Amino acid sequence: MRLFVALPIPATLRSAAAEVVGPLRAGAGEGLRWSDPAGWHVTLAFLGEVAPERCGEAAAVVDAVAASAGPMAMRSGGAGRFGRGVLWLGVDSEPPGLVADLGEAVQAGIETAGLPVERRPVQPHVTLARGGRGVVTSSLVAAVEVPETAWAADRIELWSSRLGGGPARYTVEHTAPLQP
Repeated sequence: MRLFVALPIPATLRSAAAEVVGPLRAGAGEGLRWSDPAGWHVTLAFLGEVAPERCGEAAAVVDAVAASAGPMAMRSGGAGRFGRGVLWLGVDSEPPGLVADLGEAVQAGIETAGLPVERRPVQPHVTLARGGRGVVTSSLVAAVEVPETAWAADRIELWSSRLGGGPARYTVEHTAPLQP
């Protein structure tokens, strides 16, 4: 199964962003593959394919990291793009950098557990669309004006994803509360 570790986003941010992105899907981003708002999240670590019987090991890492990190004040920011192929909505902690640190701790724990992990710095964001046959333009980025939302991140989740036959389908496999 394909696994990744993420911070969930609140319903208020999901709703506000979906309202802004909805009209853009129809015209401005033709050829783009738009993410399903139900699956929006902030990725901390991507494991890729993991044997189902090892899912418990990944959950144990998530539990250990969550036990050593407290809840974080979060806020959404502006939109941006990675190259010409990914449209994203920025999010980060207050003070900035805690999400990246949490992602590094998750990635290190997964690696130490002998599970596969893509080691890379975490740039906290919610992916709204991917390039596909289209290009993420500067005007599209400018059109994503989501009202700033603040919330407290209080848990880390282990998700699975299933690809094929349309947008990715996500399932939360395990939840670990961030300990105060």
